[in-house]
Amino acid sequence: MKKIVILFIILVATQYTLRAQETRIIKFKQQPLSTRLQHFHVAEVKDVRKDTVSIGSVRSGLFSKRSANLNFPGGPAHAIDEFFTTNLQQDPHTPAVSLRIAQLEVGENTGGLRAESEVRMTLFFYIGGYKIMEYKGANTVSAGLDASRYIEEQIRKFLDNILQQFDTWCGSNKEELTAASAARPFVTVKVEVKEDSDDSDMIAWSFHRPLTLADFIGKPSDISRAGAVTSTGIHVKYNMETQFAETKVLVTMTAFFDKAHSWCRPTSYNPRTLMHEQKHFDITALKTCELAIAIRSHTFTPENYMKELEQLYKAKDKELREEQDLYDNETSHGQLPVIQEKWQRQIHDSLQTQTCFHP
Repeated sequence: MKKIVILFIILVATQYTLRAQETRIIKFKQQPLSTRLQHFHVAEVKDVRKDTVSIGSVRSGLFSKRSANLNFPGGPAHAIDEFFTTNLQQDPHTPAVSLRIAQLEVGENTGGLRAESEVRMTLFFYIGGYKIMEYKGANTVSAGLDASRYIEEQIRKFLDNILQQFDTWCGSNKEELTAASAARPFVTVKVEVKEDSDDSDMIAWSFHRPLTLADFIGKPSDISRAGAVTSTGIHVKYNMETQFAETKVLVTMTAFFDKAHSWCRPTSYNPRTLMHEQKHFDITALKTCELAIAIRSHTFTPENYMKELEQLYKAKDKELREEQDLYDNETSHGQLPVIQEKWQRQIHDSLQTQTCFHP
């Protein structure tokens, strides 16, 4: 009997869970930045964080266990844009850049009268709708009751420093910048099928690692009449990197067997049961290969590549579930020897023709 578990993983930024009842507003000190932009100008500022409600929290008072949300008036994007208008020297005739706030977080560790606040920022520079450069930074400040002004100072200095760095880069890479401005965005997608797992409870499918009865370490279900249950699935992870007009996507997939959620009753502890359950795992491996082939043969658009990847995944997930059900129904969960032998030959032959695993 099968049990399918599908893991669909996308790397997302960590968000703060905010429970504060009040919001403390931080205002930029109206002081001109030392940077004078020569090779680009900031045409817009966008906040692309998933959590745009605040930038973090600090304690609301001396010895208080409650916290207060931190934010800028109108939000970080609005505040930074207004601050640049007054305090940043730039030439509107230079290439226009979109500055995007990918991360702006403040976390606080308190102790007595002192508090340490860590400020973390990630900024993206976009030209013509695609990312040119990414900058990350973090700094810790130690303050007394109110760390707001120190936090504002760290953010202001970070902006000043990063603007200068990017302007210097633009000056040294004028040809690349011009080419990038004229190029049309495109995406390339590569696929890797792994045959190992970092999780000791997960077995990655491999020609060299067939299942054993000892792998079924889960507790048998009290409400199931099955002699054994195999929990398998496809682990999918995406890594994206954008530079100039090109977005590179690496899709890593693993067909896995979940030891902790797979079980076998003592009365079914025999080679026939193991063979039937192994074929459930083999079907998962075949569908993993088919998904890899589907991704490699698909032409992705730079605007919707993640949606297209998800659609391919969902379609193969549906096929996987239907194939597993068909296998169990036709073999009566392995109780019909002739039909079981037919399925075993069919699955074996299919595995021999695939190319995503190494025999």
